[in-house]
Amino acid sequence: MNALLLLLIAQQPAVTVDSEAISGLGARNIGSAAMSGRIAALAAVEEGARLTIYVGAASGGVWKSVNGGTTFKPVFDKQPVQSIGAVTIDPKNPKVVWVGTGESWMRNSVSIGDGIYRSDDGGENWTNMGLRESEHIVKILVDPTATNTVYVCVPGKLWSDSEDRGVYKTTDGGKTWTRVLRGTNLSTGCSMLAMDPSNAKTLYAGMWDFRRRGWTFRSGGDSATAPSASSLFKSTDGGATWTDLTATAGSGLPPKPWGRVAVAVAPSKPDIVYAFIEAVPPLNALYRSDNGGKTWQMLDRSQNMIWRPFYFANLIVDPTNPDRVYKPDGGLIVSTDGGKSFSGISGGAHGDFHDVWIDPKNTDNVITGDDGGLWFSYDAGNKWVKNENLPVSQFYHVSVDMERPYNVYGGLQDNSSWVGPSEYPGGITNHQWENMYGGDGFWMFADPTDPDYLYAEAQGGAIGRVNRRTHESRNIQPLPRYQEKKLRFNWNTPIHISATQKGTVYIGAQVLFRSKDFGQTWERISPDLTTNDPQKQKQEQSGGITVDNSAAEMHTTIYAIAESPRDGLVVWAGTDDGNLQVTRDGGKTWTNVAPNVAGLRKNAWVTSVEPGHFANGTIYATFDLHTFGDMRPYAYKSADFGATWTPLITSGSPVRGYAHVIKEDLVNPNLLFLGTEFGLWVSVDGGKQWAHYKGGDLPAVAVRDLAIHPRDHDLVIATHGRGIWIVDDITPLRALTPDVLARPVAFLAGRPTVQRLQAGGGWANGDAMYVGPNPPSDAVITYYQRRRRGVRRERETPRHAADEQTTRPESGDVVHAPGGAARTAGRECGIRCGVWPAGPARHLHDQTDEGHGDIYDAARGRPRPAQHAHRAGASGGARTGTQGFRHAERHDVCRRADQRCPPGAR
Repeated sequence: MNALLLLLIAQQPAVTVDSEAISGLGARNIGSAAMSGRIAALAAVEEGARLTIYVGAASGGVWKSVNGGTTFKPVFDKQPVQSIGAVTIDPKNPKVVWVGTGESWMRNSVSIGDGIYRSDDGGENWTNMGLRESEHIVKILVDPTATNTVYVCVPGKLWSDSEDRGVYKTTDGGKTWTRVLRGTNLSTGCSMLAMDPSNAKTLYAGMWDFRRRGWTFRSGGDSATAPSASSLFKSTDGGATWTDLTATAGSGLPPKPWGRVAVAVAPSKPDIVYAFIEAVPPLNALYRSDNGGKTWQMLDRSQNMIWRPFYFANLIVDPTNPDRVYKPDGGLIVSTDGGKSFSGISGGAHGDFHDVWIDPKNTDNVITGDDGGLWFSYDAGNKWVKNENLPVSQFYHVSVDMERPYNVYGGLQDNSSWVGPSEYPGGITNHQWENMYGGDGFWMFADPTDPDYLYAEAQGGAIGRVNRRTHESRNIQPLPRYQEKKLRFNWNTPIHISATQKGTVYIGAQVLFRSKDFGQTWERISPDLTTNDPQKQKQEQSGGITVDNSAAEMHTTIYAIAESPRDGLVVWAGTDDGNLQVTRDGGKTWTNVAPNVAGLRKNAWVTSVEPGHFANGTIYATFDLHTFGDMRPYAYKSADFGATWTPLITSGSPVRGYAHVIKEDLVNPNLLFLGTEFGLWVSVDGGKQWAHYKGGDLPAVAVRDLAIHPRDHDLVIATHGRGIWIVDDITPLRALTPDVLARPVAFLAGRPTVQRLQAGGGWANGDAMYVGPNPPSDAVITYYQRRRRGVRRERETPRHAADEQTTRPESGDVVHAPGGAARTAGRECGIRCGVWPAGPARHLHDQTDEGHGDIYDAARGRPRPAQHAHRAGASGGARTGTQGFRHAERHDVCRRADQRCPPGAR
């Protein structure tokens, strides 16, 4: 029996369940960067001989590279929001960086920000400088002659009226702000801002009237009686006064109404101004002025110029050639003749581009960001190289299988559906992830009866059954009946796999479908479960001036499905228009229990339903009102099949962000997990208290889905902006009972430690590749302490070594002695983890590939104990305790009693 002694000195007693109490249980980000995610904004500058790049991810924070993109690190993770709309570097001091939060490409899944930030040390530290109610920021311009003067383009709130829109200016580096241009109504804000680099007082501003709802989007005016306030303005006095360029007769600009407007000034010849104007066809086009906006000429109106203006409205002019213009769109297009014609240069890159940076010293060097990540070209866009180390993937959902090690499945925004391992020898690289299905990915499940098959879907309910080995797929989406109107499938159509009935699959349209033969045939087990409001079923008219019918606004649909794990006859279905329906007889009869939720606004989006694992009548549900402009979270519990409800989030709760998902633990009914737009929240008392989980430096990113592994006890987190995260072994959280929380110190039981070979050698992929970390190979000892403590040094006689003395260092390093080890615990309160190496403290080869190199040489770097039990002890003042833990041998690892098997042994 080996022993580990932790010295714990308890002080003031207090019981709090806050972020610090739970976040000591770490998380690891397994990525992936293979598919990456949407990039909203770029900025770069040469510092000495090196290129510094800042990347603003749509929902994954700010990333910085100091070596031209070879490696990146996140620099915005400590901030309370992670959606980025603009990044700008001070032209005089590259250490001063401005970030506007809240992406401005206003799709249905866009996140929000909380204002403008400034860093004075190259992104190491940030200060919120105001405009906190802006929610979205498009552009930040710094006066190159007086860099304390900064202009900000704020479109404003997407889902509701807002005063906080327009062009804002500061002359004191962000301490105070003045709005210098505002729209004529509460739905009009700034869509783009451009500056004459030779005269910083000359500005051009596009103004945009827009509004999104859950069932429609409009760009332009609301009606004939509420005409569009979109326009194009110019100022020559730093924003003190503005001229509406559309008011001049004979200007060449199209007549109103307008939608979104983009504008750019040619840096090398600033009298040349380009503007993309969303106007009524056929006048929606690129316009050019050669005299500073006095007169304009309509030029290109190709499909890639005019398509989806709400999502693609950016113009970038070559810094040395006024006739070379880039337009990010569905494809990246470029003109070399001053905008008269454009050609596509996307090549092998992903689609849906949003920003471009051009090297002013060598304009062949171009960086672009799109829905698939970051791309580099060194020949002006003829060929592209993808960045492979930005794990900003935008998952919607996640599931797991029962393989060893288990696999993780999920669908992503505009990046299809993928499967990857939860661990892999040497780390989880991009190469371990497999793309299994196309389109925008959403729900994805392994068939629990056959690991060779899985279910995946694209937008609008396009579900398929896929053979994982051959990648063959079969479309199994239910079809309308003869002469029936269309089925209404949500953009993010729910799929559910029965836990009680083999081969049973559910999918929701406006009715609930069930298949009992793996999707080969379907039966309808419900009537229309939605409100069936015809006013919310006019998606063919959505878009405003430019019609856009992509299924993203499909409404009055089923959005959440869950069968009770205790009773297959009990099925729940939540809709996007406010209904929460339950059947207790397998679909014969249904009851809408949403009206029973006291105080909840009508038509709230039901984002998730979670039947209880311990009682038949228990149900948890999350509701979302952000499409009505209400960003607060709503979560409820019922113990009587929805007859009555208890709110789980009350006034004064720390929970932030509209709620996406709630999960009840599989073992402890008091342990709940809540995913919101701003992170993961945990309750250990059934929802009375919530704590923000920040383990592993998980940022305040949207948590869209959660999965708890029933065998390995891991919590798998699907973030919409930072990929997949895994909390290895939540067993310690299950142990946080009131009794444990009241103790000064307590050990928390964990799962058996699995022995792993981390082999040496392997392929060298360089440094420009993201590698997701594995779980620890050594035993993890988890303990809870209630308060921060002092640490004392003392000498102790290790067990089985009475003649040897060991001094415990304050650093927390492991000190080995014959038969035992001693370690001082850290000072932090809450859950804390220690790693017991179970052998001589030597260098261990890791981050390698088990399939290559000399495994025996790597393994013998530190002998591992055979499978058996161990015990750890703790002393804290007058209190002591012990905790047992086990090493569990991997079934695929051969070993002798004293060491790993040498090569060739079996």
